[in-house]
Amino acid sequence: MRRKTDPQAIAPYLKDASNSPPGAASEVVIPESAEELREFLKTNDQPITVSGAGTGLTASRVPRTGIIISMERLKRIGEVEDGTLCVEPAITLEDLDAHLKGTGWFYPPNPTETLASIGGTLATNASGSRSYKFGVTRDYVLELDILLADGRGARVRRSHSIDRPLELDDGSTIELPSIDYRSPQCKNAAGYYYQPGMDWIDLFVGSDGTLCLITEVRLQLRETPYDFLSGILFMASEEKCWDLVENIRRDRSVNIDPCSLEYFDRHSLMRLKEKFKNVPNAAQAALFFEQDVLHEEGYEPVLEAWYEYLESNEVLLDDSWFAQGPKDVEKFHLFRHQVPLLLNEENSRMGRVKMGTDMAVDDAHFQEMMRFYRKTLEEGGVDYAMFGHIGDNHLHINLLPDKDQSGTAKAVYDRLVDQILAWGGTVSAEHGIGKLKKNYYHKMVGKQTIAKLQTLKDRLDPKGLLGQGNLL
Repeated sequence: MRRKTDPQAIAPYLKDASNSPPGAASEVVIPESAEELREFLKTNDQPITVSGAGTGLTASRVPRTGIIISMERLKRIGEVEDGTLCVEPAITLEDLDAHLKGTGWFYPPNPTETLASIGGTLATNASGSRSYKFGVTRDYVLELDILLADGRGARVRRSHSIDRPLELDDGSTIELPSIDYRSPQCKNAAGYYYQPGMDWIDLFVGSDGTLCLITEVRLQLRETPYDFLSGILFMASEEKCWDLVENIRRDRSVNIDPCSLEYFDRHSLMRLKEKFKNVPNAAQAALFFEQDVLHEEGYEPVLEAWYEYLESNEVLLDDSWFAQGPKDVEKFHLFRHQVPLLLNEENSRMGRVKMGTDMAVDDAHFQEMMRFYRKTLEEGGVDYAMFGHIGDNHLHINLLPDKDQSGTAKAVYDRLVDQILAWGGTVSAEHGIGKLKKNYYHKMVGKQTIAKLQTLKDRLDPKGLLGQGNLL
């Protein structure tokens, strides 16, 4: 067990990628094994903030007080067995991808930040661009090894429903109270997931470090496809791009079946032109699509089907880009990931603080949502860029206020939240709630529901030691 008490040694653990002010902690505890962590928890009575790789955007790992438990030494990774893989929480997405190369298997969730730890992605139910077809982290969790704040542990498997008690390794059990809250029926990473009869796994994934410490996970993998067909489609108007997305969703078939649909509005394209000079001047919006092709013989039929399909959907085909090989695929992903990087550089240069949304709704409100977003943002008078997972109705809006516009930007953000919630949507579809979006989460579920959700936490963490300040 490593322990750090020197303030300079603790300092790097007091922040994450959210740019929130650093927190405070008396010590960083770094266990070498799950068993060592268990023994420590049995005698600990201080508040615990769980620390992963620090790539989170909601200040979940920024401690209020107490100690930090860093999972950085829990980096064991197993071998693929029947399309599944056991890993410890400090393994990063980059580590996992490298480990799986050449095995014939891949792990579909692909958040932008490849240095994120698996533990962190479990805490937030992370997803990424391929969630449109492949789903989110929760969909790929088969087993969890967990420790509660008091050191009791359990191995939780699929089909272990919350209708049955959680059986802990000391022989004790925990039963969950039944509550009438239901999580939104759209892509969602806001707070505790709850549906009647769900598995215990579903509750622990996305719980933002407030219910347990995860020491190992068995992941479900997918067969590696022969290739990914991808392209960046440029459109003469934003409305035409929205219509194309609706058409693709309606017309999905064997050969038109994308795993990614990613949007770039005109404000995003304007910034991308700084690095990609061949972005056409006529383009007012763009759609990145990607489709997995499982076998070689299927590639040409899929490619031909896309060309034929796009000819009838008002795409600027002569100006659009289609991957001709692995280097192009890599370039297109770079194109997608450059938007937030360019915005961060711009904000740093101009000394301003961005406000980023992470909201989503169901398919029924898609067009209405897009029109509302644009109208509200244009009327708000604050610079912005909108991009992201349009296939899931999940757009990232980055408000970019001047120094004297912070109040105006907050008012715009609040208007967006109010409407999304009126449509039954979520305030966070992939980044979680943490500390920064807690007020919006409480607004989303309501005061009475927060009290009910608190009863879930109280059953698992009665002393309230884990993740103080997150969610509740």
